[in-house]
Amino acid sequence: MNRLIFAVAAALLIGWSGFWFMSSWTLKHDIAEWFDARRAEGWQADYTDLTVRGFPSRLDATLTEVRLNDPVRGVGWEAPFFQILGLTYRPGHLIFVWPDTQGLTLPSGPVAIDSTGLRASVVHTSDGRILRSNLEAEVLNIDGAQTTLAFAGLRAALTDVAGAPNLYRVGLTTEALAGPDVPMMPGTARADALQLQAELTFDGAWTVDALSGPRPQPQRIDLRQADYRFEGLELNLAGRVDADPQGRATGKMTVRAVNWRDMLDRARDAGQLPSGLIDTLENALSLAAGFNGNANTLDLSLDFNEGRVSFGVIPLGMAPNLRIP
Repeated sequence: MNRLIFAVAAALLIGWSGFWFMSSWTLKHDIAEWFDARRAEGWQADYTDLTVRGFPSRLDATLTEVRLNDPVRGVGWEAPFFQILGLTYRPGHLIFVWPDTQGLTLPSGPVAIDSTGLRASVVHTSDGRILRSNLEAEVLNIDGAQTTLAFAGLRAALTDVAGAPNLYRVGLTTEALAGPDVPMMPGTARADALQLQAELTFDGAWTVDALSGPRPQPQRIDLRQADYRFEGLELNLAGRVDADPQGRATGKMTVRAVNWRDMLDRARDAGQLPSGLIDTLENALSLAAGFNGNANTLDLSLDFNEGRVSFGVIPLGMAPNLRIP
């Protein structure tokens, strides 16, 4: 009996070992093949080393000195390492781990990314369609020519809405958020916060191969709730906009701003809007706030038309383009 038990155990061990090593080889082959395919499309796609570890129950791939560059779209990414972590018995669940420093290239220019604890998880079907994804970071700093942001306690989630093709539910929260002219001080009274809930309709399904393109583009954004708070200032935003093929937004958003005069003063001091425009806005918004019976609280509607945003007849400029590079 003991010999039989030993023989069965040995057979199981040998069989599982063979399965793990075959899975490890397949994972390495698939990653290498993906990079080969990108190079065949004209990308720069390189790494200096690829290892897979985790026997007996894990498949953890680590790439070092990774460089990706798509010259057609003008986007690229490089990092000292990148990890893809998974379980042998759960192939549709992956975890991605980024280093503390990495670089991103966009059509607008280079972007430096510094972070602590930046990682994401993805659950997908056998054909690669993403069912849900989560991203988190203790600290995430983004520094680019057109965008400088700092997050603390960042949590983001994307979930496929069953029965609704290409519709995704998106949520985002931060414990603190800062721009170039607003210092972030987590744990103090100056810390601000952002909460967002929305449903996004795309022109196609998101898959694990979306990086290689073409990437799904947003067609509609239904913003259920967006709340921003900072030192007594409160900004609430909700509404719906549609995006055309060029990424220009058309629709309407409702805005509630508490202590809105302080917001304008900060925008004036930071040089974010021309002084003349701010004076015009303050006069018009004072009149609008007076109708609400509370001079410190403002309720208004923002109109979007082919990418241009306005408050009534007052033009506010161009809204951010919604097209994903």
